[in-house]
Amino acid sequence: MKKVRCGINSNTMVAFATIISILLVCSSQVVASGIPLGVIGPHEYALPVNYESFNAVAQYAFVQTDNMAFDSRGKRVGGPGTFTAVGFTKYVRFFTFKSLPDVGFAWEVLQPEISVQGPGVSATGLGDPLTGLAVWMKPTKNSTVGLQSFLSIPAGTEAVSDKTWGSLTTVVGDVQLGDLNIDGQTGYIFKSIRHQTGSDDVDPGSTFHANLRMGYRAHQYLEPFVAADYQTTGTSTDEVTGKDITGSASSESTVGGGLMVHFSNPMSLTMRYDYGVDGKNTPVSNAFYFKIAYIW
Repeated sequence: MKKVRCGINSNTMVAFATIISILLVCSSQVVASGIPLGVIGPHEYALPVNYESFNAVAQYAFVQTDNMAFDSRGKRVGGPGTFTAVGFTKYVRFFTFKSLPDVGFAWEVLQPEISVQGPGVSATGLGDPLTGLAVWMKPTKNSTVGLQSFLSIPAGTEAVSDKTWGSLTTVVGDVQLGDLNIDGQTGYIFKSIRHQTGSDDVDPGSTFHANLRMGYRAHQYLEPFVAADYQTTGTSTDEVTGKDITGSASSESTVGGGLMVHFSNPMSLTMRYDYGVDGKNTPVSNAFYFKIAYIW
């Protein structure tokens, strides 16, 4: 097989760093806002096939102010007043099998770093690590479809761990139409029973999410893009009483825009701002996303 890394945009090589954005991080001490996998940018799933194995690292960052919230009727009210900062450090190994040269595979390990500060809240630590597999193919030269499935392991710092095992399964796709790139995904997150010391066990509601990006390559180095994201999470249940937990179901729709800077084939920087336009029982998204990626 021929190496292709020098001829492919670096952002396509690090697509599966997106799994870091399980920003529905919660415990008895901390609740942080965010839409799952909301970190993706243009070309996130414009992945190669028929390549030799290679590596990628990425550092992501997310900052969010929770000054406003959507109540149970979708009305904007005062939020918890917290400030959330999340970093994500990721390593991914891309590989193929000789018998399947036109199918791409990736295995990755990701470690979140989380800090939530605000009135009565000060929680900092390592979030629950994730690991998993992704597989994809290219129906045409300029399109990609794939499936990824990841496991969230409740091994993070006590103050910021979600305290559940989680599975994330996502269908992804990308289409390149000249200078226009359309990229997106839709997925489902299932969590195990949350065992809590001194409190009743909780069966968390499952989450459905969708993320869409549309970018235009206006310049060799610059690509502005728009973003739309959606998530809905079902009602959690108290395992002891069998009753639904009031206010545990949530949803949010956000819109935003950003810029991807193509420094060179091995490196890129993506920046975006997002704002919540509709939702219930969740802080209003008011967030900046950053990502820098490198391949070798």
